[in-house]
Amino acid sequence: MREFLLAILTAFIWGIVPIIEKIGLSSKSAEPVAAVVYRTAGSFVFAIGALVFILFSSGNLNSIKNMDVKSILILAFAGGLASVFGQIFFYMALKSGNASVVTPVAGAFPLVTFIFGVLLLGEAITLPKVIGILLIVSGVIFLK
Repeated sequence: MREFLLAILTAFIWGIVPIIEKIGLSSKSAEPVAAVVYRTAGSFVFAIGALVFILFSSGNLNSIKNMDVKSILILAFAGGLASVFGQIFFYMALKSGNASVVTPVAGAFPLVTFIFGVLLLGEAITLPKVIGILLIVSGVIFLK
């Protein structure tokens, strides 16, 4: 039950943030790449504060020191890729498009994850996954 409530809270936050971002990008002076700079700065400040609090309060501070270098580099690369390039492309689309269309289309990333999960990680193709992917694809087609 706890994980469901946390997932609902996540969906709410991820659903409202593009509206806030669209408002922030609505002025003529708001350029998408510069906007990512400010978003990243805000993310950094929030992340450091929240994560330090969580690590201290959970007693998991040693987990930072115990992670291997390979994992750190891979996760840092993934964060940079998503937080910089993904965000720039999202902001470019959001600046000129409707938030109600851009966000669900960008949110079709599980389709890409499914394909690469099967190809690179050897994950199983199951009927529920195929049905989910077909629903994602049909949703994107309807929004086009």
